Amino acid sequence: MALVNQAKREINAKIVFFGPGQAGKGTSLRHIFNKLKPEFRGAMKVMSVQGARMLFFDFTPPGDGNVDGFRVRFHLYTVSGPVVDPAAWKMVLKGADGIVVVADSSPQRLDENRAAMDELASYLKGYGQGLSTVPAVLHLNKNDLADALPVAELERQLNPSRLLTFSTSGHSGQGVLQGVMALVKSILAGLRAKGADGIASGETLQHMVEGAGTPAAPAAQAPVEPFTEATPPAAAPAEAPEAVLELAAAEDEAPLSLEIAATPVVAEGDQIRVPLTIRSGSREKTVVLTLSLGLSEE
Repeated sequence: MALVNQAKREINAKIVFFGPGQAGKGTSLRHIFNKLKPEFRGAMKVMSVQGARMLFFDFTPPGDGNVDGFRVRFHLYTVSGPVVDPAAWKMVLKGADGIVVVADSSPQRLDENRAAMDELASYLKGYGQGLSTVPAVLHLNKNDLADALPVAELERQLNPSRLLTFSTSGHSGQGVLQGVMALVKSILAGLRAKGADGIASGETLQHMVEGAGTPAAPAAQAPVEPFTEATPPAAAPAEAPEAVLELAAAEDEAPLSLEIAATPVVAEGDQIRVPLTIRSGSREKTVVLTLSLGLSEE
């Protein structure tokens, strides 16, 4: 579910890359990250979730990537690993505005692909959603390999919902950007149909944190191509979620801005953990806010 930040004139939307283990979700996400020009994307972050690795970053499309004068920031997520706890997927998929289903095109993985599609349908059903209500595309990954199943056969076996399909290769990048940008356009169309007033506000939780300061004003959108042929160095993994905040004030005393970096997680007892990104000028830090909830009688 997209969230509106009125102070920053920004709408935040979530895209999740879902599929069986080793299908190429993380590789595809890194390819997109490396192809985006630095001025359009945030840092790649890594966080441990239920024993698996959650990868995520955000980017803003240039030009007409806005809704009612609000720029749209897309947050891309996936969970990598041979086996992922269903609780991790349920957390990441909650509130998703779009889904990239990544299937492995090798014949040996067909049953796993089918199982993943069934699991996705089950997770979405738990939120009252489905592939008919959430924008989604299907990436037939590793389709460039010699033993890959024909696209028509994969479509017949895995695509009863008739999702828009792309033959992709996470390693070479074939089709990956095309599929994601098609999904971005679909999400933008849906957001524009609702309008900014019809999208939920995400500021309530941010106001629960003291000392957040005045949010930074959004940068002007440059009508230029967001992708670059140069591949920047891979981003370093984010620090442990429980790391202590050590964000020094910028020399120009830039104001602090606070963003929710991932979906809040219900922890032990009455605790809720909220991953946050705090920015000051060009500096940023990812931390976890732990909230303890309780009831009292007056």
